[in-house]
Amino acid sequence: REALAVTAQLCGPELERYGRCVAASPGSWHRDCHQLSLSVTECASNHPLVRRIRRDCSDSFGAFERCLRERPRSAAECGPHVSRFLLCAQNVTQNVTPGDSRSAAPGASPGD
Repeated sequence: REALAVTAQLCGPELERYGRCVAASPGSWHRDCHQLSLSVTECASNHPLVRRIRRDCSDSFGAFERCLRERPRSAAECGPHVSRFLLCAQNVTQNVTPGDSRSAAPGASPGD
C-alpha cells in the first residue's frame, strides 16, 4: 500500500490520465494507453521504494502483465496475479524502516 500511495502522491496526474484512458478503452486499453502507462512507470521509477518493489517483485508483476496481455477483455481473470504482486509489494514495504532511504535503495540490505 505504501508504494502505491507513494506512486499516487508523486505521479497522481499520470495515474489519473492512465486510469481515464483504460476506462474509456476497455477492449483496446493495452494499445491505446501504452504511452500513458510508460509515463506512470517513468514517474514512479524515480522513487527508491518503487524501484525496490520493481526489483524484488519483478516476477509477480511480469506474470500480471502477461495475464493482462493474454486477456485484454477479461482483466478480472488476472486477480490472482494482482494479489501475488500486491503481497510481494507489501512485504517489501514492511521491511523498509520509515525514514531510512538507504534500506529502500536498490542493492541495499538491512544493516548497511
